[in-house]
Amino acid sequence: MYSVGKKPESKYSKPVMAKELKILFFPWLAHGHLSPFFELAKRLTKKNFKAYICSSPVNLSSIRLPPDSSAVEFVPLHMPESPELPAELHSTRNLPNHRVIELIACFQSCDEIFAGILASLKPDLVIYDLFQPWAPRIAIGMGIPAVFFSMYNATFYSYYHHLYNHGTPETYPFSDAISLDEYERFRLGDLFVHLKDAEHEFVFGNFNLSTEVVLVKGFGKMEEKYINYLSQMNGKRILRTGPLFAGSSIGGVHSEKSSEILKWLSGKPESSTVYISFGSESFLSAKQMQQIGVGLEISPVNFIWVIRFSHLEKARPVEEVLPEGFLDRNKEKGLIITEWAPQQAILGHRSVGGFVSHAGWSSTTESLLCGVPIVAMPLGSDQPINARLLAEAGVAVEVEKSVKDYSGIYMGEAIAEALKKLVAEEGKIMKKRAAALREEMKESEEHDIDIVAHELRNICTKYVT
Repeated sequence: MYSVGKKPESKYSKPVMAKELKILFFPWLAHGHLSPFFELAKRLTKKNFKAYICSSPVNLSSIRLPPDSSAVEFVPLHMPESPELPAELHSTRNLPNHRVIELIACFQSCDEIFAGILASLKPDLVIYDLFQPWAPRIAIGMGIPAVFFSMYNATFYSYYHHLYNHGTPETYPFSDAISLDEYERFRLGDLFVHLKDAEHEFVFGNFNLSTEVVLVKGFGKMEEKYINYLSQMNGKRILRTGPLFAGSSIGGVHSEKSSEILKWLSGKPESSTVYISFGSESFLSAKQMQQIGVGLEISPVNFIWVIRFSHLEKARPVEEVLPEGFLDRNKEKGLIITEWAPQQAILGHRSVGGFVSHAGWSSTTESLLCGVPIVAMPLGSDQPINARLLAEAGVAVEVEKSVKDYSGIYMGEAIAEALKKLVAEEGKIMKKRAAALREEMKESEEHDIDIVAHELRNICTKYVT
């Protein structure tokens, strides 16, 4: 045990005097993947690593390098362009979900370009993402070790790996907390398709290809049993990177807009308002937005709701996707935002008591770093498992699906029921647990990065020729 405010001595935190090693970071073309890769790169540069981030120019343009970031360099990946997929669409941020397969195909055609980048830079290590198992194969073939960095948490992978190994969810050792219905399992299997060089192994062999360790964007004790089970199944050490919160490095500074929103928030009582956002890459149907509107009207909370349409969808007035008269009836209790929103500042405001989210791992991590509990409306991918993990930790309530025909719509009454829990005693308990988890995350973050840096340096040293 050690006293509060005094961190224990650690062999991992001792200064490293060895030579600077070069790491090439190669994330998938999604903003939610690029940001944590960038944050990990910045942290490792403080541990005597030189970082290169390779991505499409449109992706790299969303990052602002801080003035003291000479140890981080961008390496543009100039992907083939076509009339159907021009350079500005070389990011999932600008694409509707049904067109991501086109982007994957274009990305996979860059193997020779990537090999040329490796030959030019000669990095000591490549850190790669889920959707490019061809990348570590190229690196390993050139004598460069490669480590898999997962944006999905260890809980998701432990469940999915169990299904792969055993074929049934019933024997998963934590099925009392983590389970998927038949439709969610079907959607999960449909997620991983159309990948070049994907082995018939767990998640395309990414775990097998990873040199000695696997990095996961995780934190605290919440996932400890899932990490241990995952490591037991795949034989690789699982290293947590911590939350890798982006802070102000992503996007621009919108001070005027922020001031207007925060001024509106300051007029609301403490913990009386929910923030509603489904991330930058999830776009709701008009029917689902209608039902969210219904739920907000019959619930006792104030709200800030970010409504986004895809880059390719024609601009449309929000009135078209909301219940008739919604804006007029709720002009005092609600604020609708259709552009950029200062999410960090909103979640950190005293008036915000909950976050209505799709339960994407990055978004929920940001909410927990602000000590804000979550109302989860998972849409697919890893999100249902994230929602159940957060509910198990006592920091989230999941909206029940009222429709049983697998349409995926959350009904207004169920949304309102979940929102009411935030302002009841249950919400107070969740907020206390979220605050405790926030402190745990902050206390362990630097130690987690020290361990990652230590292990990566050992790997680089072993493979130096």
